[in-house]
Amino acid sequence: MCDRLIELPNHGRLIVVTDLHGNFDDYSHYLNMWDETDPDFHIVFCGDLIHGIDEDTDGSVEILDDAIAKTEKYSNFHTLLGNHEWAHITNREIYKNQKPLLLGFKNLISYMKGCIEPHLTNYIKFFKAMPYFLKTANGLFISHSGPSDKVRSIEMFNELIDSGHSCPILHDFLWNRYDRATDYTRDDVDRFLEIVGSKVMVVGHSPVESYKIFANQIIMSSSFATKVNTYLDIDLAMEIDDIKDVQKQLKFIIE
Repeated sequence: MCDRLIELPNHGRLIVVTDLHGNFDDYSHYLNMWDETDPDFHIVFCGDLIHGIDEDTDGSVEILDDAIAKTEKYSNFHTLLGNHEWAHITNREIYKNQKPLLLGFKNLISYMKGCIEPHLTNYIKFFKAMPYFLKTANGLFISHSGPSDKVRSIEMFNELIDSGHSCPILHDFLWNRYDRATDYTRDDVDRFLEIVGSKVMVVGHSPVESYKIFANQIIMSSSFATKVNTYLDIDLAMEIDDIKDVQKQLKFIIE
C-alpha cells in the first residue's frame, strides 16, 4: 500500500465524513458510530479537520489531538489531506470572512496549550503524513476534492501519489470545485474514474446543502455550513453498479 493511497479490500464497512472545520461535537458524533475494536470497520475523514469559523467554538486542537492518537493506535482510522491542512504545510495563508486562518490557528494553539511550539510543528508533521486518497475494491474513490483534468493516464496518477506537496496536480485535488467550469467537468470525472478503475467518486470541499450528484461524483457536506449533515456508511462487500447504489447508502443528520 502506498502511503498516499489507502486501499481497502472487498469486505468490512466504511464511514466517510467530510470537512468538519473544527466542529468537535460532530467529530465525536461520527466517532460514536464507529467501532474501533473491529479492524474491518473503517472511518475516513476527507480533509479540512481544522479552521473553525467561530473562534469561540473552534475545536480544531481537540480534534487534532484525538485524531493523532487514533491514527497511531488504529489501522482502521483514516484522515485524508485537505486544502486547509495543506495550507499549513506550504505556509500559504488562506482567509474566511477576511480572517487569516493560519494566524488564527496559531493563536488558538497558544490559547489552548499556553504556547505555540512544539505543538504547531507536531501538527504540521501530522498533516505532512496524511494520505491523499482512499480507494475501495468495490469501486469507490475518495479524496478531498477534484479530480484534476491533468491526469490523463494511470502512469500520471501513480506519479501524483509519489509526488510532494507542491505538485500542481495535487493542488487540483485539494482546491478544485465542481461548480467552476475552469476546474473540472462531468467528463473529467468519468475519465478519471475510468483511469483509476473506480465507479464512483466521493468528495467534500465544495459547500453544498447535504449532498450533490455531479456525473459519477457525490459531493457531501458532513458538518460545515449545512442544515443536514450527510455522511456515507457503506458495506465494502456490496456490489456497486452505478452511482445510485452508493447514493442509497448516504445517511443524514438533521441539525
